Amino acid sequence: MIFLAVLLLAIGKVMFGTWLADFPSPFFVFVSFAITAAFFLALSRRGAGEKAWGPLLLLNASTALTFLSFFHALKLIEPAIVGAVEIGIGPILAVGLSAMLTGERPSALRLVICAGVLAGCAILGLAALRGSGFASFGRDAWLGLAASVAAGVGAVLITVASKTLLDRGWKFGAVLAHRFYLILPISLVMTWGTDLGGIEWSGHLIAMLAIVSVLGVLAPLYLLQIGIGRC
Repeated sequence: MIFLAVLLLAIGKVMFGTWLADFPSPFFVFVSFAITAAFFLALSRRGAGEKAWGPLLLLNASTALTFLSFFHALKLIEPAIVGAVEIGIGPILAVGLSAMLTGERPSALRLVICAGVLAGCAILGLAALRGSGFASFGRDAWLGLAASVAAGVGAVLITVASKTLLDRGWKFGAVLAHRFYLILPISLVMTWGTDLGGIEWSGHLIAMLAIVSVLGVLAPLYLLQIGIGRC
């Protein structure tokens, strides 16, 4: 499930960068997550376990951090660089955070796997950097890199918060339904500084927006939540 979710996220990156390159990323985040939130609220109105305000707040904050940073980074640097940074730092951060929370030292095998993932992503990222002329991009390139790191950190925190809620009796559908309370108003506020009037609406644009929202956001989130619940 997690592999399929990552695959769909990668496809979503390409589709967003190809079909919606001129579409304001905060507005895309608002539209796509409004669709996703409506879907899961209709599908899973019940299923919340015991009250857990801390993990729920962390889940909402990390969701906003991850996806707002992620789609902003895609506007600034190559999708391959964004993916390499986010995926590369994720396992290392997860292992480090787990060690801090549990006090248990990670196994040598786990460290080797994390190092391998980081090395592989570093190679991919370096290749993309050389091919994209990263050094000549200036400030935007470094902002994109910072946003990619923020997205990676947020993704790890999402996993921690989701796992905590599931352990407290929450159904995975309920976790999905209650994680968008921050990202929707924040992304809506961020659209105020964009040129929404310049968007040339058409049937083709609406169709592309719906396809990318479903394949690049809704479906990966659903599959990731199932995968986290089975870990």
